[in-house]
Amino acid sequence: MKKILIQILFLAFCYPLSILAQAQSPNQNDGADPKYRLVAWNIEHLAENNGEGCMARSDQDYEKLRNFAGTMNADVVALQEVESVKAVARVFPENEWEIVLSDRPSSGSYECRGSGRPSTQQRVAFAVKKGIPFEKIEGFKELALNNPGLRYGLVIRLTGASEPIEVMNVHMKSGCFVNDYSASDRDACETFEQQVPILDEWVESKVKEETAFVILGDFNHRITTPDNRFWEDLKDMNGNQISIQSSMESIRGCHPRYPAPIDHILLGPKSSKLLVEGTQDVFYFGMTPETMTEDDMLSDHCPISVDLWLNEPYPVSTAVRWTQNSAEYKLITEGLYSKAVESLAEKNICDPWVVIMDVDETILDNSEYNRRRDKLGLGYTPESWANWVREESATLVPGSADFISNVMLAGGQIALITNRDRTLDQHTWNNLKKLGLPITRVNTCLIGRSKEDIDAVGEKGIVNDKDLRRQNVLNGEALSCWNEFPEVKSAWNKKFILVMQVGDNIKDFAKTTQENVDFKAFLKRQGVDILILPNAMYGSWD
Repeated sequence: MKKILIQILFLAFCYPLSILAQAQSPNQNDGADPKYRLVAWNIEHLAENNGEGCMARSDQDYEKLRNFAGTMNADVVALQEVESVKAVARVFPENEWEIVLSDRPSSGSYECRGSGRPSTQQRVAFAVKKGIPFEKIEGFKELALNNPGLRYGLVIRLTGASEPIEVMNVHMKSGCFVNDYSASDRDACETFEQQVPILDEWVESKVKEETAFVILGDFNHRITTPDNRFWEDLKDMNGNQISIQSSMESIRGCHPRYPAPIDHILLGPKSSKLLVEGTQDVFYFGMTPETMTEDDMLSDHCPISVDLWLNEPYPVSTAVRWTQNSAEYKLITEGLYSKAVESLAEKNICDPWVVIMDVDETILDNSEYNRRRDKLGLGYTPESWANWVREESATLVPGSADFISNVMLAGGQIALITNRDRTLDQHTWNNLKKLGLPITRVNTCLIGRSKEDIDAVGEKGIVNDKDLRRQNVLNGEALSCWNEFPEVKSAWNKKFILVMQVGDNIKDFAKTTQENVDFKAFLKRQGVDILILPNAMYGSWD
């Protein structure tokens, strides 16, 4: 069997399973396809009536659970340790949720530790947001091993995605927390050892069928620990080594005393392609990992979640992948900036001098913005770009920080002339500062584009929409450099010698466009008084 990618997402204790938001208002992100949020949650002995079971609750407790559940923005929730449909409905009201309960028969109760009360039934259940199309497939009773004390699994099929996704809710045998269950003589481990091949066989069958699937719930096992036997079993299917990725291996469980996660979300090879990157989450009941205490927990497990796209994401363009992944890109930019530093060292200038630089793909690497848009099958929009700028999470173009530091050390100043909207200048400045660049309002002036810059094109001496700002800087008339910072006026209200221009777009250079560029002249100037950097993702050439 060919290598198969199974992505396993591990989430500490209770896992919120959420799928697509209501059909009439699906979860969206800036024009993206709608998403499902999958949540898994062992809600700890959820009883139908007040004061019953091992986690006796009051009306106020149920209200807290219900209010918190609303904050998860879940679409499908896989629950463990619930007594009945009515118990689930106290947290997930039936006018908002479809509830599917395991058909596990009632079993004998036991005496709850500490309280002495009789236990309530433990079943698994799904709460599916109304409007989300799905089908119940089966109660997976095989996991119970014909033992009335063990829980059934439960499988539903979500039919609203580009292709159906089968989702299994599990609550496996507790008490086997060793790394190799097969080496333990504990009763719990011997039981767990019988459950593992049943689950593995189900996974294998779905892989062979090429069915998208998810398994989530309380596995009662620390799968993410190194050399875990269960993990190794999952990687070996019919003697074939399977490539398994666990995007949750670095995430800790939320319980203050039990940080190793035992609740997990497993994504098969097809469903893993639908994963919305970075959405793996642990819910701390409205608090943070630093502030939540055990007394704050509404159940002894915290919900965990991931988001899945309804449709498989589009491929990322070669240009973006080259920028983000290639050694060549880093070598080129580092090499060009290094040559520019050498050129600066050869200059001996006494008068005030300035280097004029572009920002995007010159200092700030925005390939992540382009990667996100590619995966959505979408291109640039002013709205999405503005949101990206406000996020302030662009990274550095390799070599740019060293170059900027050398300009400062040599006594120069830098004017950053960017075609980001001028109203976003503070966000751009914040991003640059976060990256540790040695910029101050004295040594660096940042000027975004305004309507005045666009309207000026065609006037005397103005060929592109950066020329007006360039002229103003060199003439000491760039009011934007000091209007909001009058204390630095003397640093910029003077004439400058232009030592170098740096950019990734031909319009980053004075009076130049794609149509009028003098190639031979630019080749002679490259690395001397101009520095042109590579940008395969976008530009005035496109």
